[in-house]
Amino acid sequence: MELTDTGDTAETEQVEESFLLGRIAGREIDSAGVVIRVTEVAPSNSSIYDDDEGRWKLPLSHFTSKKQGGENKHHNKSLRSYYKAQDRLIESFEELQLEIDDAMLESDIKLLQKKALFYARLTFVVNCLLLIAKAVASTLSGSIAIISSLVDSIVDLASGIILWWATKAVKKRDPYIYPQGRTKLEPVAIIILSVLMAAASLQLVRESIQKIISIASGTAGLPVVDIPVFAIAGGTIGVKFVLWLLCRRIPSPSVQTLALDHRNDVCSNFVAIACGYVGSAELNKLSGISGLSYVDPAGAILISLYIVYNWWQTGAEQIRLLTGYTAQPEFLSKLTWICMNHHKKILHIDTVRAFHFGNNFLVEVDIVLPEAMSMKEAHDIGEPLQLKLESLPEVERAFVHLDYEYTHNPKSEHKIV
Repeated sequence: MELTDTGDTAETEQVEESFLLGRIAGREIDSAGVVIRVTEVAPSNSSIYDDDEGRWKLPLSHFTSKKQGGENKHHNKSLRSYYKAQDRLIESFEELQLEIDDAMLESDIKLLQKKALFYARLTFVVNCLLLIAKAVASTLSGSIAIISSLVDSIVDLASGIILWWATKAVKKRDPYIYPQGRTKLEPVAIIILSVLMAAASLQLVRESIQKIISIASGTAGLPVVDIPVFAIAGGTIGVKFVLWLLCRRIPSPSVQTLALDHRNDVCSNFVAIACGYVGSAELNKLSGISGLSYVDPAGAILISLYIVYNWWQTGAEQIRLLTGYTAQPEFLSKLTWICMNHHKKILHIDTVRAFHFGNNFLVEVDIVLPEAMSMKEAHDIGEPLQLKLESLPEVERAFVHLDYEYTHNPKSEHKIV
């Protein structure tokens, strides 16, 4: 409540006051006698209509002041997750403002491709050696659980060949036959690989079921798991664990797929040697429990189903990326921030879209410029924005549409497919 002098009489009257967000620019009294503070929605130093150099940009301090940091420990789990995501988004704004995330240099991209090719080659060589070692262990033991690990290595070898080819093929660009490059070869290769993995594992499930039937009928022999078999299986686990530690640090889709495969191998080989020994003839003689012989084929089924599940998830994710799945809201916010702070003559951000174009994104933004602006000036605003968006490592292609109004329906600009 505030005492206001209307100026028409000496009498003061009591009126209700309403506040709006923003900067106070003055006060008015409406017909109901309510004092309304006339304000601007944005502070003066963030107005996109301000002609002062650099003062039209939205201040980063409006966002950094909202960071929680370690202050959100007293919140529940859902709120902590929310504030962590908010802090990550604000940090991405800070990086853009400092221009340390505006572009990934071409040399960095080439270095990443070289690393991906190196680890694909290393995995191929290691899988060749492990394939020979596991073939020896399978022959010595006769364990179907260890044979499941051998089948896994055979598919690993095929995966190394496929990903090696995909990595080299992406590097060889032909602007006439493939104008947009061949980056989608990587997800296609991963899908093929997931199908191969699933098919091989399901075949092994079938063999394991037949093994269980043979044991029940008394016609199947038990595996022999001795010291050489243990040494080969243990060495395989150690090598695969080291490869997993190395590959998981490389931010390349193909290398991340190899890292997933190495992690699965660590688990599957451990289960294989454990189940093989529990169902072996040696332990059967020591314990006298005949039922333990079923553990070997049961372990093979578990390993196979685990591999099928993991590769089904991987294949489904890559299919989703190839079919144009939308970007997360955090990434769309990042794109919007770039557009807002690109040029002071941008009046509105009409539309911001981003969807997967393989592993990377295809981005479409519509910006509104003054109607009377010349084509040359509009072009000189739109093209640098396109280049700035394409400088982000996640963006494969960006399109900037220039418009003079924002009242139309965005869906009217493209056909619905």
